[in-house]
Amino acid sequence: MTAVQLPDLAPNVEYRGPKEGPAIEEYVDGEADVTALWARYLVNGFAVSIGWDVGHPMGHFREPNKLSIEFDVFEHGTNEAPTEGSLEGITTALLRSIPMAHARALMREHHEQLSVTDIRRDITPFPTRVETERDYTHIAAAYVALGEVSVEPIKRLAEWSGESIDTWSARLRRARAKGILEGKGRQARIAPGFLSMKDEIWSSMRARKDEPDGH
Repeated sequence: MTAVQLPDLAPNVEYRGPKEGPAIEEYVDGEADVTALWARYLVNGFAVSIGWDVGHPMGHFREPNKLSIEFDVFEHGTNEAPTEGSLEGITTALLRSIPMAHARALMREHHEQLSVTDIRRDITPFPTRVETERDYTHIAAAYVALGEVSVEPIKRLAEWSGESIDTWSARLRRARAKGILEGKGRQARIAPGFLSMKDEIWSSMRARKDEPDGH
């Protein structure tokens, strides 16, 4: 993974690690296993944690979606309750100091790597030959899903299939010409008339991989 240039932190903000990147935690939401990335900071004596879910059952988050702010008693050198009125709480100044840009930059590449791994597991293998409406809906659905998390969705498709970027660009142009795919990148969508086919493809792919032999 390439080194990422992180924004500078304000003097009142300290990054608490880990040094190699965001912390990774697993939790369960309903029946879904979700991975969360966390960046942790100390801001004006408050422990600030910024989280970003991967594989949430409601879909992909394009930005960090969790925030925790707690007074850090150890930073103030005591476990005793503070005297009433002696400490400030969560002020506007504190909120403005939350290093969201730093956390986003720290986690973005990790988030994309984990997100595309989930998509690859769910939507591959691709059709050997892309000919029918179902085939084009399949590859268009993969492109739309990747466009939500990757800055280079066509490059990812080419890497996974072993085929050229030009081949994938031509396929996606044909999917648009057939009225299956609308828009590009993050604005890409499956046309309303093909949504039920797209949902059926995702469901059948996931069901197959839930079988004991994975086929």
